[in-house]
Amino acid sequence: MIPAAQALGADLGKSVMAIAYGEQWMNMAQPFWALPALAIAGLGVRDIMGYCITALLFSGVIFVIGLTLF
Repeated sequence: MIPAAQALGADLGKSVMAIAYGEQWMNMAQPFWALPALAIAGLGVRDIMGYCITALLFSGVIFVIGLTLF
């Protein structure tokens, strides 16, 4: 991604942070990280998906504002 950002003349710091934010953002939409805890608690993915989507939407706004302003 660094060569692509350099070829486009984009800020390298913003490019790297955009990649990191995007990866973390999708981890909120697909909560594979929570599967062991859900199994221990006896819950299903449906039980936490609403919370994950809410966090996804709010953090998406924060990520976009952060990348745009800084």
